[in-house]
Amino acid sequence: MDLLQQEINKNKDKKISTSKKIVLVSLILCIVLLVLILLVMFLMSGEQTKNLSLTVNGSNIQITSNMFITDENGITYISLGQLSDLIGYNYLRGGYLEYIEDSTKCYLYNINQIIGFETNSDLIYKTSENSNLDYQYYKLKNKIISNNQVLYISLEDLSVGCNVIYSYSKDKNAIIIETTDNYIKNFNNSSIKLSIDDNFNNKKAISYGMLIVSNDNQKLGIVDLNFNTVIGAKYSSIEFDEYTQNFIISDDGKYGVISTEKLLIEPKYQELSIINYSPLLYKVKLNNKYGILDENGDIVINNEYDQFGSNNNIENNFTLIIKDIGEKKQTGIIAIKNGKYGLINIETGNPIVDCKADTIYYNNEENTYYVQEDNKVFTLDEYINYLNTTVVNF
Repeated sequence: MDLLQQEINKNKDKKISTSKKIVLVSLILCIVLLVLILLVMFLMSGEQTKNLSLTVNGSNIQITSNMFITDENGITYISLGQLSDLIGYNYLRGGYLEYIEDSTKCYLYNINQIIGFETNSDLIYKTSENSNLDYQYYKLKNKIISNNQVLYISLEDLSVGCNVIYSYSKDKNAIIIETTDNYIKNFNNSSIKLSIDDNFNNKKAISYGMLIVSNDNQKLGIVDLNFNTVIGAKYSSIEFDEYTQNFIISDDGKYGVISTEKLLIEPKYQELSIINYSPLLYKVKLNNKYGILDENGDIVINNEYDQFGSNNNIENNFTLIIKDIGEKKQTGIIAIKNGKYGLINIETGNPIVDCKADTIYYNNEENTYYVQEDNKVFTLDEYINYLNTTVVNF
């Protein structure tokens, strides 16, 4: 019996040993197969990276190891630092007019435009040197990301973010970037006459797929990049506004606003310009008097003023809109009427301060607004209190 039991146990050990060998062999095969798969994927990835090409303004650009990165969603980003040199911008860390080295922010700048970016934000701002307008903010499809203290923008946001023409050829695995200046320089279509000249705003329309063109009668219209008509050639002048993506147009000396779909403001004004973006406000001139319209063309301030804004010769600071006025924290625009200065609420159109002062100006060093009347100088708050006190005494 003992011998029989020993034989049975011996057979069991053989079976167990055989099973272990099978499991071990299977495990080894799986590991080898996994290694082969990873190796193939690596080689394919390397081949794709090797074959990726970048063309900027028709020139082949050597791709560095940190020029492009891809996030977990497969979205490809390009280094703003390396891109800036290729498209005619300078790159600086930190925010514009913020004099600290902040690695979470950067801005691109040239003679025409300043563009600000911030890590983990899908909002960018644009402005220009010596601009009297507030910053214009634009929303991107993807957030700006950072790698080794360098900020990256997604390729699909290049048109809005940097005002360039971007395309990608999947068949050739090729990234193609072109500046608007280069597009104009190499434009070659005998049947289409561009009418852009050196107007930077109209150049930016190209990055949104629109061209301003003229016909034989020198009338202007808009076509897309495939030369399909967007707006017929019937205007004397057209200027693109990137923030609204609308056009300020004129016809026989009268100005209005159109979109690619409809007329927004009838061309009946002697002058028309954007003076504020948040909220959007147009300054218009009618019958030689100035007023304010909102983005829908509705009247905010009637056409009864000689001008808006103050450019005091002593301080040499142009002042237009003042925020947080008085206890009610109102926002007002400086208005001039019969040579006297006042403040008008840009939301209600009602006077905050009647046009009685000799001037209103801003002191940079003191970060304070001043009002001068009858050879007396007040801070703006003092002046408002003075008016209120005068009314009460009366």
